[in-house]
Amino acid sequence: MANYAAVLALFCTILSIVGPATCRATTATSPNNSSPPSAPLTASESFVIKGKVYCDPCRIQFPTKISYPVPNTKVVLRCRQRESGTETTKVEGKSDAKGMYSITATGDHEEEICDVRITESPDSKCPEVMDDESIARVSLTDKNGVRGKTRVVNPIGFMVKEIDPRCKEILAEIGIMDEFGTFFEEVCL
Repeated sequence: MANYAAVLALFCTILSIVGPATCRATTATSPNNSSPPSAPLTASESFVIKGKVYCDPCRIQFPTKISYPVPNTKVVLRCRQRESGTETTKVEGKSDAKGMYSITATGDHEEEICDVRITESPDSKCPEVMDDESIARVSLTDKNGVRGKTRVVNPIGFMVKEIDPRCKEILAEIGIMDEFGTFFEEVCL
């Protein structure tokens, strides 16, 4: 039994270095354990959701080297009940000069579907909401294996009306278009 306690104490010590872990058994068996166990989030605690809003000049709905940030975009976090669809949480934020945003949500939302969305572009040169990247789903619970209070979500954004001429070269560089521009002409135009 002593070996089991020693192995458990060592395992929890390693986990406390690598990442948060709950190791209640080590307090009784290891007097040198200086790391307190992690506690689950309570309703009074919060999550910070971080992400980026960008403009896609190539209309391919993922960032490239010529994509650029869209500042002053209204970003909304919404959570709703899985069964009824009733909205339980709504928090608004705004992207900064670098297109980055940070929204704080209070409480655990284990039984809810939460996402961050954009609806209207403040950039007249990049007005269209993307089909695939205008909403980013986010998990706001500590009961699914993800630890910590910060959640970084996928980038979301807008598209230009007319494709930037540089896109053909950029798509060829990243290998998603052949030398004749087949992808560009068939999919993007």
